Amino acid sequence: MEWLCGARYCEDAGITGLAKKRTLLNNRFLAAVAGVLLHAYSEVFRLTSRIRIQAHPEVDRLVKEQGIAVIYALWHRHAFFVPLLRYHGRRRVAVLLSTHRDAQIVAVAVRLRGFDVVAGSSTRGGVKAYRDLRRLLERCQSVCITPDGPKGPPEQVKSGVIHLAQQSGCAIVPVSVFCSRAHRLRSWDRSVLPLPFARVVLQLGEPLHPPAGLAEGQALLAARLHATAALVGEGSP
Repeated sequence: MEWLCGARYCEDAGITGLAKKRTLLNNRFLAAVAGVLLHAYSEVFRLTSRIRIQAHPEVDRLVKEQGIAVIYALWHRHAFFVPLLRYHGRRRVAVLLSTHRDAQIVAVAVRLRGFDVVAGSSTRGGVKAYRDLRRLLERCQSVCITPDGPKGPPEQVKSGVIHLAQQSGCAIVPVSVFCSRAHRLRSWDRSVLPLPFARVVLQLGEPLHPPAGLAEGQALLAARLHATAALVGEGSP
């Protein structure tokens, strides 16, 4: 009977924690406050860390010299580092975020960093998000996508990013990150939360112009992402 009471206590505690989380996410004001706090933490991380951006020469040619829009792609676990992309070429970037309530908090922080937000995912609002992304690319604004998001499986490229590149004619730039001080969250993708006073390398790999076949394009992008990670010896804790 004692173990049953203990189990019931844990269950009740879990339900209470879930209810509190839902209350936060359903309250726009609280979600906005959480987004501001997330932005403040990201600023502390940025100002106290040594950050270096290494780009393939072709990426510099496309973005810095020719001002051509590209599709940045990085694994979902590195989503916290997306704001650093703006420092490459000093150009505005749009980020694809899911329509899930959790994304409300992230959207506030991302907008405070000067990014545009496109809402949608493979399961909800995908068609509109695809049209919005393509419209931005046509206007020479780069976009950023996590090809294994929003719910995984981790490191498995979905077809959406390949289709977008094929239809827009824009190259996909694989992105990887090395961070010397970080914490791995207990999420489906083991998200990387960087800690202040870290050494960070944001690696922009060789651009990819996908072939006609979706499956072949997915395999090629996954290989490019792994090759880009190897360049920086990705080794977050």
